[in-house]
Amino acid sequence: MENTSNQTSNLSTGGCSLPVAHGVSLITVNSIVGVFGTLGNLLVCVAVVINPSLRRSSNYLLFSLAIADLIVTMLCEPVFVAYLGKRTFFNECAANLNQAYRILTRLSCTASVVHMAAISVDRFIAVVYPLRYKSIIDNHGLKILLITSWALPITVAISNVVIPANFHQAKAFLGLGVFGTSYVTVFLFYSLIVISLVKHRKEKKQLRAHSSNDTSQPSVEIRVAFTLAIVIVVFTASWAPLVSTLFAAGKPLVETLGVAHLWIGTLALSNSAMNFVIYGSRMRNFRQAYAVCGRKLLGVLRPKYILERT
Repeated sequence: MENTSNQTSNLSTGGCSLPVAHGVSLITVNSIVGVFGTLGNLLVCVAVVINPSLRRSSNYLLFSLAIADLIVTMLCEPVFVAYLGKRTFFNECAANLNQAYRILTRLSCTASVVHMAAISVDRFIAVVYPLRYKSIIDNHGLKILLITSWALPITVAISNVVIPANFHQAKAFLGLGVFGTSYVTVFLFYSLIVISLVKHRKEKKQLRAHSSNDTSQPSVEIRVAFTLAIVIVVFTASWAPLVSTLFAAGKPLVETLGVAHLWIGTLALSNSAMNFVIYGSRMRNFRQAYAVCGRKLLGVLRPKYILERT
């Protein structure tokens, strides 16, 4: 998210090598995150595809978010590991790898936060307007959310390549603008959800005579909204250190591409390996789908294992 020319200059003056202890640790952690996150996000995608009970609009948004996370774990992490390896073992600046890493992180970070905004809008409609939710989402609502969730990140990533380097402030402004607008959207709509839930709780005390059918669906939607709120909090905790150290004072607060900056970046990237754990711990349908996937995988591997033993 920084200017490439500035980064190269900093590296050339301060040296490109990383301390071996930090370099090996960073490579190990990012390799684990890449493998673990890839398997987990693929599991989310497969779970949504094979389980009919998971084929609902909110889960299609989670499916799309898992694809954004796969960009990190399958593409960004290997590039980052290669970059770290070049600096750790060969004392090379690896400017091309650094550029590729920056483009991929711009795309994935922006895609994640825009997806969070889309999810918050979806949950707002589901909780506040439950009777109109299906008609709104089915009538192009979901398509608009999904298209927006990818159009904005792709625009930011392309701008990083197309806009000349001497206009780096314009590129940073565009990226920060999308990120900030999306995050304000998340905060606004979840604030409205909280206000609605408080109002709903007060009304519920006066409607205890209603049948369970009248309150089951709101309860499901509320639980889903709370689960996705956890996803947003974890995302904030993972990315806030990187964003704040880069822009809080109008200039980087840590050495660009120094050891501290690389560890903070690793924390941000690790967020892409966390979401599927949250789904499994909070949402029973996902746990059941994970179990089905696991049994099917074991069923495929077991015959091969038996043949090898015989």
